[in-house]
Amino acid sequence: MLDLGRLRVLREFKLRGTVGAVADSLGYSPSAVSQQIAQLQREVGVSLVERVGRRLRLTEAGEVLALRAESLLAESQRAHEAALAASGRVAGVVRLVGFQTALVHVVAPALPRLREAYPELTVDVLDEELTRVLQALVLQEIDVVLNDEYSHLPHPERPELVSEVLVTESMRIALPAAHRLARSDEPVRVADLASLPWVTGHLGTNHSGLLERTCVEMGGFRPSVRYRSNDLLVIFAMVASGGAASLVPDLALAERHPGIVVRDIAEARVERRMVMWTRAGADVRPSVRAVMAELRRAADELAADRPSLFRGVPAAGE
Repeated sequence: MLDLGRLRVLREFKLRGTVGAVADSLGYSPSAVSQQIAQLQREVGVSLVERVGRRLRLTEAGEVLALRAESLLAESQRAHEAALAASGRVAGVVRLVGFQTALVHVVAPALPRLREAYPELTVDVLDEELTRVLQALVLQEIDVVLNDEYSHLPHPERPELVSEVLVTESMRIALPAAHRLARSDEPVRVADLASLPWVTGHLGTNHSGLLERTCVEMGGFRPSVRYRSNDLLVIFAMVASGGAASLVPDLALAERHPGIVVRDIAEARVERRMVMWTRAGADVRPSVRAVMAELRRAADELAADRPSLFRGVPAAGE
């Protein structure tokens, strides 16, 4: 009988490529990872890894077993989730990752209700925007992701995951109040901002990708990005005091920050979607189902409170 724990180590090695990365992922020491792989080799009776220079790589047999390990671990997870679903008990830990405005406007309002309704439930929350969070969801390191997607960027295709749009909002241009284009309430052409410095998110975030694509496609120039941060307060400070422009969503409430004006984009409407992701079938767990239900409720209330938002995806022409 193959040990599922050792199969998980092998699967992680296939995905991550090094013993050190597996150790960091699973919270083991590198020597413990090596011992687990060696023990699995003894159980199977064939070599699963081979040394190439100073590194290890999977043998052909290791590749085959790692591929089968994925389905075995997934079936084990489904069995566990089915047992939890049958119990009907909302308990344990749900690990949630989201971006800043989603955590502020949707997750935070949901937490008090979850605490009151389900005292045995713990929700762990992490502020993270990089696209690798979907891979962490696949690897079962987290349970729910609130990710941002934009109308001008491709939607990620992950067949092992399911997604649902909670809220759609407009992206607008944030300018220093002293800028000449801030004197009018009229929409601003992206093309007229080519000479300005820009502030956006870290490389690898959707916000960073959106700025690049918007400036190239609508303005005909590549933006001069002088400042990068995933923190809205830093972005606002760089606009108000650093003389930069930025693309900001409605929920950032940038217009409330001193020294900043916000204007519509003249060329076309650009939208951001708050998307809830889970593993396929994960909502059979009562704990995950309860968290998702409260997030939907919070999104309902948010859209009702702010007429500029759409609950879900707006119909064509809205």
